[in-house]
Amino acid sequence: MTALFMRWTAPAAGAISMLALMLCCALPAQAQDLGIERPDDEEKKSAKSEQQFLPPAVEIPVSDSAYVVGPGDQLSINIFGTKYYNFTVPVNSDGTVVIPNLGTIFVRDGTLRDVRDKMHRLLRAEVRRADIVISLARARQVKVTVSGAVRKPGVVTMPATARVSEALALSGGAVKDTTALRNIIVQRTNGQRVVADLTRYLRTGDLEANPFVSGGDRIYFPPRDRRVGVFGAVGMEGRLDYLPGERLYDIIDVCQGFRASAFLDSVEVVRFRDDNVTTDRFFLDLSGYPEKQETNIELHAGDLILIRSVPQFQQHRLVLVTGEVRYEGSYSIELGKSTLREIIARAGGFTSEASLEEAVVIRKPPENEKDPEFERLQKIPAADMREDEYQYFKARSREKVGMMVVDFKRLFLQGDETQDIIMEEGDVVEIPKLKNYIRIIGRVDNPGNVIFHDNWTYMQYINSVGGFGWRADDGDVRVVKARTGELVDADDEGDYVLEPGDTIWVPEVPETKFWEVAFDALGVISQIAGIVGIVIAVSR
Repeated sequence: MTALFMRWTAPAAGAISMLALMLCCALPAQAQDLGIERPDDEEKKSAKSEQQFLPPAVEIPVSDSAYVVGPGDQLSINIFGTKYYNFTVPVNSDGTVVIPNLGTIFVRDGTLRDVRDKMHRLLRAEVRRADIVISLARARQVKVTVSGAVRKPGVVTMPATARVSEALALSGGAVKDTTALRNIIVQRTNGQRVVADLTRYLRTGDLEANPFVSGGDRIYFPPRDRRVGVFGAVGMEGRLDYLPGERLYDIIDVCQGFRASAFLDSVEVVRFRDDNVTTDRFFLDLSGYPEKQETNIELHAGDLILIRSVPQFQQHRLVLVTGEVRYEGSYSIELGKSTLREIIARAGGFTSEASLEEAVVIRKPPENEKDPEFERLQKIPAADMREDEYQYFKARSREKVGMMVVDFKRLFLQGDETQDIIMEEGDVVEIPKLKNYIRIIGRVDNPGNVIFHDNWTYMQYINSVGGFGWRADDGDVRVVKARTGELVDADDEGDYVLEPGDTIWVPEVPETKFWEVAFDALGVISQIAGIVGIVIAVSR
């Protein structure tokens, strides 16, 4: 077989074929078992035989620098020259690999990269101009023992390409609020002790924190006990299992680092004293993170790290303008400076159909603003309320929450600067479409909309639709103001001004039933008679 590994020159081509034939004749059964492709079979290739050149798929991608080769693995050797040669060799139970006519290589406990380099050097000494590819064709199956705080402790069988996280999954997974996913102990058969940190692996993708398993490993998942808390401006805040010897920068890395808004000048650390009851606190300047190692302190169990955010960090302050302006949308403001007039100007001004009478500014009230009295009245039937309670309830129910007192006509038509309010973040400016009419509803002959006329009274509008209808309560006519929703008595014309969009409402006289009146009167008479009888009896 020596000629197989000579230079790939024309005189050596025949020797290569002879060497391959010698290999097949000397070890026919072995060649069959190891999947060696014979040169004289190349003319008989089919789709099925082409598939045989591909190594069997492994369960997961393998890192050659981390995967440890052991008994049961199968290695694929591919030589690309003037002809193609492929054969598969197993790793024997004693940790050796036999390459026909070249010898034996001890590979046990070596990484896949180390084994590949060792075999490559041996083959390159014989084959100088061919491409040599050595890969893991099939990973072995191994048994590991999983114990500790898992759902199903015991022995699990898995491929050697599996990692600690998969051993946990095959054991039923972690127990909620019980299993610690850090400081997981992996005890190898050679006495080596490896620590796995699945929290770091899941959050950062650090494969070294989730090592491969090996045959005979004993994996211990400790119960959750001591913890460290990290809260504030980090990628993922919360409480993590304490890892002995871990330093501050390490746990910040597990928490996916600081956010851009983190205020690093004064990171607070709260630490328990020896009595594990009282605490001390101190502050660290982490503005030199991660280069400045002076502040990379070692953590203690129970530590609490608090990272505050820079107030209003990169916060855009916007107001929304909707309705009858040239350019609807959001506009940035400068706190304490931007005014309503300025925002309307930036929105291109009003359209010709803008209704300044109904235009409003809505300001979102503080989230903690509450009205306990109104909340209480909402739970009481109206019939059970006192008169003052009912009046307050009606007033609050009609209120348009957050509406600012702004007269757009005085500001934009008369130039009254007292109406030019300072805008705040989240304000909404609503400019409705112009309504050049007064709406008339209720008990009138022909309810509907009437074109607005300056200086008309409510009676002129009612007369324009035919006057009062049947059963109209002409003494209780109301006007509903479009901008505020307020109900006013139409007779009090000195207290309001009719504007486009307002509504005139003519209610109906309540229907009175004779028998109800009779029974009520009879009840009153009976009560009076009873009182008179009592007075007479007492006087005697």
